[in-house]
Amino acid sequence: MINNVGLYNYNTQVNSTSKKGSGPVMPKISCLSYALNNTGLTNEPNFAVNKVATKLSGAEETKMYNEVLDAFATSMSEKASPKDNILRQKKLDSLLKSGKLLNRNSNDNSSTLESIYKVITTPRAANMDGLKLAGEIIDTIYSPASITQKFGDIPSEAQGYISDGNTLEKASKIKTEGSGTCVAASVEFHLANKMPSEFARWAEGLTSPKIQVEKNLPLNALSSNKMNALWLLNEFETPIKSLDFNSANIVLKPDEQALTRALIQDNYWDSDERTVIDVLMQSTLMNTGSQQTYNSLIDERAGKFNANPQGLIEFEKTYIESLVDGKERDSVVYQNVDENQILKGWNTDLLKIQSDITKAVDNGEDVIIGYVVTAKECNEKGCDPNKIVNGHEITIVDYKKDSFGNIKFICNDTDDDKPHLIEYDANYLLPKIHHASYPVSLIQNSAV
Repeated sequence: MINNVGLYNYNTQVNSTSKKGSGPVMPKISCLSYALNNTGLTNEPNFAVNKVATKLSGAEETKMYNEVLDAFATSMSEKASPKDNILRQKKLDSLLKSGKLLNRNSNDNSSTLESIYKVITTPRAANMDGLKLAGEIIDTIYSPASITQKFGDIPSEAQGYISDGNTLEKASKIKTEGSGTCVAASVEFHLANKMPSEFARWAEGLTSPKIQVEKNLPLNALSSNKMNALWLLNEFETPIKSLDFNSANIVLKPDEQALTRALIQDNYWDSDERTVIDVLMQSTLMNTGSQQTYNSLIDERAGKFNANPQGLIEFEKTYIESLVDGKERDSVVYQNVDENQILKGWNTDLLKIQSDITKAVDNGEDVIIGYVVTAKECNEKGCDPNKIVNGHEITIVDYKKDSFGNIKFICNDTDDDKPHLIEYDANYLLPKIHHASYPVSLIQNSAV
C-alpha cells in the first residue's frame, strides 16, 4: 500500500488547449483530462557529459575547502548532522570524491563548494546561522532523498511569529493534515539529485539578505517559439530583471510569509520535518508556479490556472520544471479521465508507458510522475469505484530488471517518512500513472 498520499489537484482548472505556451485562449477544463497528443520517446541522448572533478586544484579552492572543513570540525552543534548523526567532515569528503562538491553545472558556473563557502562567510537573512544552513545544504546534496514536504508543527513558544489568529489556526493544522507541496518537493529533489551546484546556488541566494536567486534563462527553455516563451513568463508573472532576444534574466523568490515559516523551522525543527532550506526552496517553487500567489504559512495559493487552493497543477509543474532544468519540457498524459474525475482507461498501453520512462532514465533524466488513487483502492463507498479521490507526485530515478524481465522502479517519495529511495513493481505503479514530464527533445509527436 502507498501510505501518506499527498494532496493532488483534480478540480476544474483553467489551462491551455494544446502545447504549453500556445497562446492566451484558456478554456476551463479538468486538470486530469488535460492531455497532449499521444507521444513517443526517442533514444537520442539529451544530457551534457561534464568532466567530473574529484580533487582540489589551486590555492583558492583548497583554502575554501579547508576553511569549511575546519568550521564544521570545531563546531559543537554542527560537527555532525542532526538528521543522521554523520560527521559533516565525512560528508564533505564523500561529496568531493563523488564530484558533487566541485561540480559547476550551475547557472553562473559557480561550484557547490563556492556556494557553501559563501553561506558560511557572508551574512544570512534574519541573521540566521550560516554554518547551520551550510550544514543543511551538505546534508541534502549528500542524501537528496532526505528532502521532505512535511511542514513542522508550531509549538506554543513559536506562536508569536504569527500575529493573525486565523492564520495561526490554519497553519497549525498543516502538520497533521498534510501539505500540498509534493510537486515542489519533487522538483527540489531533482535539483539536488542532478544539479548539486545549482541547488547550492539557489540555497545561497534564498538564504541571503535578498532572499532570492537570479537565473539567466534561455527563452527556448520554455518554448521554441519565443513569443510563447514571453507569454509564459508574463502569464506566470515571473519577475524579469533584464531581457534580450534570446534570454531573460529572471528573479525567483519565495512568498512574503516564507521567511516566517523558515524562522520557525530554524528554531523549532524536529527530525521528521522540513529544514530551513526545504522551506525556502519549496516556497519559491510554489510561488513561481502559482503566479506569485503562494502563502507559506497556510500552504494555500490563488492564481489564474487553478481553482483549488492547494498544490500545483500539471501545467504549472511543467513550467517550474522547465525553469529549473533550463530546457523545455512537456507533460505526457497517459490516463483518460472524464469531467467527473472518473478514470475511463488509458491513452496508450502500459508497456508503452514503461518504455517511455525507462528510455528517459537511460538518457540521464529523473522522471517526475503524477499518479492517482481511486475510490476502489481507498475503500470509499457511495461513489463510482473508478472515481479519482487523491493523487501524488513522486520521482522515478532508476529501474532494475530481474531475470524474467520484470521491472522495479526506484523512486523518491517526499511524503513517505523514509529518508531513502524506495521501489515499486512496474505492474503496480504503471496503471496509476496519470502523467509524466519529459524534455521536449526526447518527445516525438505521433498520431492521436
